[in-house]
Amino acid sequence: MRIRIALLSLLSITAFGQFAPAPDTGVPTVGMLNWIHAVNDLDKTLAFYHEVFGLDAEARPFPNPGVPALTNSPGATLRLATLKLPNAGFGFELTQFSGVDRHPGVPKHTDPGAALIALRIKDFEPVLAAIKKRHDPIITTSQAPVKIETPNGGIKSLLIRDPDGYVIEVVESKPPQGDTTTGNVFGASMGLTVADMQATEKFYHDLLGFDLKGDMKFSSAPAILDMTGAGPHAKNREMVATIPGTKTILAFYEYEGIQRHPFHLRVPDPGAPAIALRVTDLDGLLERMRTAGVKVESKDGKVVQFAPNVRNIFVQDPNGLNIELFEAK
Repeated sequence: MRIRIALLSLLSITAFGQFAPAPDTGVPTVGMLNWIHAVNDLDKTLAFYHEVFGLDAEARPFPNPGVPALTNSPGATLRLATLKLPNAGFGFELTQFSGVDRHPGVPKHTDPGAALIALRIKDFEPVLAAIKKRHDPIITTSQAPVKIETPNGGIKSLLIRDPDGYVIEVVESKPPQGDTTTGNVFGASMGLTVADMQATEKFYHDLLGFDLKGDMKFSSAPAILDMTGAGPHAKNREMVATIPGTKTILAFYEYEGIQRHPFHLRVPDPGAPAIALRVTDLDGLLERMRTAGVKVESKDGKVVQFAPNVRNIFVQDPNGLNIELFEAK
């Protein structure tokens, strides 16, 4: 049985000071900031993550004048909060935009462009009690945690949605030896559903320097199909990559045998996922991306001087995921 490997955005960059010099790794990507999720009502979404998972963050305005151009949202203002995830190596940034038309969207987990965050927990009981009390949607077909055997032992997994429809994989497993976390959540990872694994691998490997690994054969494990809500006739395959310059893993999922609908939202739209990657030679990378037909999301396709030592821009991956590329010197 294959293991389901479920994972400080540039928008909050000024809170973290200067960046160390970028290492010479020989690949364009040299690090990651936050996994990002645009929300409809920041306070409501923060309440969900507190009540269900015991996670907290302070909501605050972010008045950087580069936000409208970076997100191609003239007149936009921004509030944000970043959930600190134990042992994850990244933060989960929740962004709420105002002053701009927003169009929410909610994909199926199996739709290309649908992202998820996987939260590893010690005990399902308080999570299930909270989502039952709140009436939060459950994606898993059986509406209950699914037992899955892995080479590292048995786990229980369940897919649910937060108030914006964002997909969360809740994974109950044994914390690693020496774990000192005090809350229920002890780890996190991230995942993305893709339209075509070969095209996705080419984009991330050739342009960003990711090394995707996994089985390219489709399979139909009943437990996985139940947990993901894919249905009994679907098949899926999965590959994973460690983001260069980090120990963070991003999983890629592809499904066949079912209807799939491409999912893409603008950066400010509630439900929109994004990732912020630190890169070197941003101008050279953008030239290669434009030659490859990659869509640029930022205003007029131009790089934004977001801070004295930071330049950044949003592009779109082959599956509709918004990627924030930044260069810090």
